[in-house]
Amino acid sequence: MSKMRFIYVAFVGFILASTVPSLATETVKEPLPVKALGICSLLPNCVSSLATNRAHRLPPFRFTGPVEAAQKRLLRVIRLIPRSGIVQNEPGYLAVIFRSKVFGFVDEAEFAFDEKSGDINIHSEARNGFYDSGVNRSRLEEIRKYFLENEEIKSASHGR
Repeated sequence: MSKMRFIYVAFVGFILASTVPSLATETVKEPLPVKALGICSLLPNCVSSLATNRAHRLPPFRFTGPVEAAQKRLLRVIRLIPRSGIVQNEPGYLAVIFRSKVFGFVDEAEFAFDEKSGDINIHSEARNGFYDSGVNRSRLEEIRKYFLENEEIKSASHGR
């Protein structure tokens, strides 16, 4: 193989490897930008349980029992979602990314567990773009549904 052809193949391989998102659910080492949970910008691509305006407001998830059990249950639900990745998993806090199926757009979500109130405060926002067609809200409502309906999550995926 000629030197120019090798450089070309290496360059194309690098571009493809860096732009095609992983389609597997996996733990990723991708840091989220540092921001306070619950702060939504004026863009319509964000929802939060701590938002004060109706456009961004989404009620927190509710749980009973120990935070550890609720967090484990939520992790099982999230891992059923294709193209999801756990970025941070600490006691009482989860940071997750979700990638869209076609273009690999990234949405970030945070879950903060409050043992006193029994709330899981949530914040989810598209990393880029202006409008997300309500995808963050819909995804969190689906996660809420599976979290609340299933005290013990079945191992079967809910097909996405």
